[in-house]
Amino acid sequence: MSLVLLNAVCVGLAVALVIVWWRADRALRRMRLALDAATEAQRNKDSLLVQRSELDKIKDEFISTVSHELRTPLTSIRGALGLLSAGLMGNVDAKAQNLLRIAVTNTDRLIRLINDILDIERMESGRATLQVRRCNLRELVQQGVDTMTAMADSAGVTLVLNVSAPTDAVSLDGDADRILQVVTNLLSNAIKFSPPKTTVQIHIEADPDWLTLRVSDQGRGIPADKLESIFDRFQQVEASDARQKGGTGLGLAICRTIVQQHNGSIWAESNVQQKRGPGASLIVAFPRIARPHSTSAPAFQQKTARPPNSRGTIIVCDDEASIRAIVTEHLEGQGYRILEADNGERAIALASTNSIQAILLDLLMPGLSGWETLQRLKDSPDTAHIPVVVMSVLSPSAGRIRDAGPQLIPQGWVQKPFEEEQLIAELARVLHTGNGSSHVLLVEDDADLAAVIIAGFEEAQVRVEHANTRHSAMDHCRRDCPALIILDLTLPDGDGFSLVEWLRQQPELLSLPLVVYSGQDLAEGEMSKLRLGPTDFLTKAKVQPSEVEELVLNIVQHLRPAQPESARVTPRA
Repeated sequence: MSLVLLNAVCVGLAVALVIVWWRADRALRRMRLALDAATEAQRNKDSLLVQRSELDKIKDEFISTVSHELRTPLTSIRGALGLLSAGLMGNVDAKAQNLLRIAVTNTDRLIRLINDILDIERMESGRATLQVRRCNLRELVQQGVDTMTAMADSAGVTLVLNVSAPTDAVSLDGDADRILQVVTNLLSNAIKFSPPKTTVQIHIEADPDWLTLRVSDQGRGIPADKLESIFDRFQQVEASDARQKGGTGLGLAICRTIVQQHNGSIWAESNVQQKRGPGASLIVAFPRIARPHSTSAPAFQQKTARPPNSRGTIIVCDDEASIRAIVTEHLEGQGYRILEADNGERAIALASTNSIQAILLDLLMPGLSGWETLQRLKDSPDTAHIPVVVMSVLSPSAGRIRDAGPQLIPQGWVQKPFEEEQLIAELARVLHTGNGSSHVLLVEDDADLAAVIIAGFEEAQVRVEHANTRHSAMDHCRRDCPALIILDLTLPDGDGFSLVEWLRQQPELLSLPLVVYSGQDLAEGEMSKLRLGPTDFLTKAKVQPSEVEELVLNIVQHLRPAQPESARVTPRA
């Protein structure tokens, strides 16, 4: 009986083991299937991520190509038409002038369309990061009103700004350029849909957390079913508006994207429904304090990227801490290393123990005055070679400077209060160790656009040399140091970034003024890689060659050494 029982137990154990094994095997199979499915899903996910990355790369390359290949020829066309229209290539009869007007108008229309498409694509894809700083909404709106006044006058429309808050109560954290873009788009839209002899009212209101901007016109209004759809791409209130009123139908879509990037809101109201009379109102609400964005729009960039401190060390000597802070902020943004001194003794000590490129010196300081500091700097063999730029409320024509001997005349002078551009340009002029030539080097691979830009300078008494490759630009700089460089970023043998990096390695070139004139829209990080001396960034098609010429002439005039009045070159109007 015991043997039978033992066999039964063994059989039971065997059956139990089989059952356990079978269940374990089935569970293992399920686990393997689940693992295989998870692996396949991960593989698919990785594949999708790779595909998405490739698509994003292709899209970025496409946008970059569109920027360059469309903006560059359009800039050539618009620049050539501008020269003809201005009569710089000879007078034309009335019929030809009318044809030129038609060509200019339609070229501008095409340029606006391309710029708007590229702008909204960059913003919605996250490539247009906001450059957030403290700004004043009233000042930005006033700039917008000043910009749009000419358009309003031609349409017979009056712009009226009302602010129901103190000036110091309308500040906010935001990207000033983008907010100004919103303001000008709203004003342009209101003017286009306003009858002659009517008024566009602009109101700014404030509460502790929000600033509200309202732009109200007295036009035909917006139907209730269109109050939301007008913010969609290529949408107009009426299908015929694009032809009759002009515009791309992207302005309000761009406004909405910018406002959403600021965590704000934008909407439209019918004045009739609100019992405010005829027309419509567009309202924007901005939070006063920047907050992290919770949607797919780009987050705020709290601090502007700075270029590396590779351009040398500057001493800023001023007894006012606020002045030192402001100057330091500006110059560090240009890539300089700054040493601060609150008195002349400290400035002399720093200059004697450091490698210094220049000293910015206030004159009216307690203790050792600026003049006494300058005298001791020039008397010492260790510091006599350091160029000094005076920062003073006094003008260069003040009595003491007239009586000073040659050894006490500073190399540069900036009168307080000064603009950032003045200070940087004067410092660049002092540090510029080239031969003082007044010619401009244009680095541009598009021969047609280069011809248009050069033609614009023909009557300005400024010699413009042209280099169509990176290597030819480098060769030119080695032979004949220019006063300024106009730089395109797309070159057949490299790019503008590598050229600027090379320029930074040349002691006689690293402070050259630079105008970057490119079809690309640059992020702040890209801009920081391109700064030399005073550097301006202009976008082709958005900024016409005549505006480039005006900027360059102003810079060159400022950089030239002082001349007798009779010898000065006066830029043409």
